[in-house]
Amino acid sequence: ADYEIFREQLAIKYPSYGHALWEPSPRKPDRPVQVGDVGFIRGGNFHRLFNALLPADDPSQELGVPEYHEPLVPNLLDHHHTGSLDRNNYCSDGVNAEPDHGYHARPDDFPRISFQCSRTRGAVLSLPITARREDTLALGDFGRWIVKHIDSWFAFSRKLGLGIKQMEEIILVTGCDRTRSWTNAAFLGNQINAQVSFGVKVEGPGTSINFQFSPENARGAVFRHGPEGEVRLYANQCVFIRGFRVFRSFWLLPKHLKAAAGPSRDPGGYDSDPDTELVSIPAITKVKDSVLILYNFSQSSLMF
Repeated sequence: ADYEIFREQLAIKYPSYGHALWEPSPRKPDRPVQVGDVGFIRGGNFHRLFNALLPADDPSQELGVPEYHEPLVPNLLDHHHTGSLDRNNYCSDGVNAEPDHGYHARPDDFPRISFQCSRTRGAVLSLPITARREDTLALGDFGRWIVKHIDSWFAFSRKLGLGIKQMEEIILVTGCDRTRSWTNAAFLGNQINAQVSFGVKVEGPGTSINFQFSPENARGAVFRHGPEGEVRLYANQCVFIRGFRVFRSFWLLPKHLKAAAGPSRDPGGYDSDPDTELVSIPAITKVKDSVLILYNFSQSSLMF
């Protein structure tokens, strides 16, 4: 699928950035992805269930909360760290960007960039403006919290009838990158030397963004773009998400191999349960370029 190729290819090149979302737009513009959100990813889009940092009566808890819900209160109260993700073209390995001089320009055309993929698969995230990066510093508290509450969260998700079949589908968000607009492209693996080209124009001071695409110049690729025109001042389009998942298995086999990108075993040393292994992994992939991580089948593993 296009969203899986997009995530997989960017995970290899930028493992610490997290899970790249093919569909960054939130279901509700005033409910963007936030640190503390508990939800799941489907079809390249993050779907929020509730926020672990907020009380049950917060207006944003529209779907309700799990039974016996209590807000997560990190020991470090000022635990949010903010930064930025630069305006740039984030290309996977084998994808090159260069000015497109091969199209018939009209007077009102924007300068265009052509992306060419020399491999069977590839991905591009193009940010026309800077994205806002937000992460929690309280990874230890977040890790313990999801392990403690994953059973009630899973039961809550099943009660909602959303088709969540495994607890490892549930994510506790520890970080995200949000912007006001974007362009995503995925090279699907059915054509060598695939390409796509487009133009983008950004004007201030209210920030107006406009795109120009030429479908006839797209070969072996699919693409989509975010809001255009006068974009809202509040960055609500989530392009990367970071967080924790809990993996639990009761198989009797002694070993289990998982392929992962950018692993950090037991970050912060907060694995106090001998039956629980905590692994913080920004992005998971099963391709050959990734690093292999060994898990015990008898353990619960925290991973993302």
